[in-house]
Amino acid sequence: MGELVPVTSKTKIYCWISLTLFLLGLLSWIPYVVFNVQEPFGMLTFILNPVGIFIGYYVKNRFLAFSNLAMTFSFIPVVIYIYLSKGYIPM
Repeated sequence: MGELVPVTSKTKIYCWISLTLFLLGLLSWIPYVVFNVQEPFGMLTFILNPVGIFIGYYVKNRFLAFSNLAMTFSFIPVVIYIYLSKGYIPM
């Protein structure tokens, strides 16, 4: 089994940083999906969330690591949703 990381103030700070990066990745999609602003803010997920994966892995918090991983690959479902809702893909 892996070693448990002792809960210190440094560990708590890294957990909060990883959670903040996850939330920033989530917020980066809001202008594009909700408000229909055609700016590439969603591409921030490719920069912010891999850092969040690394930090979540470093503090051995699986939830934060997997949530940042999901946000890294969130581009695919968002693009599918946009293309289906705009009528780019005939159904």
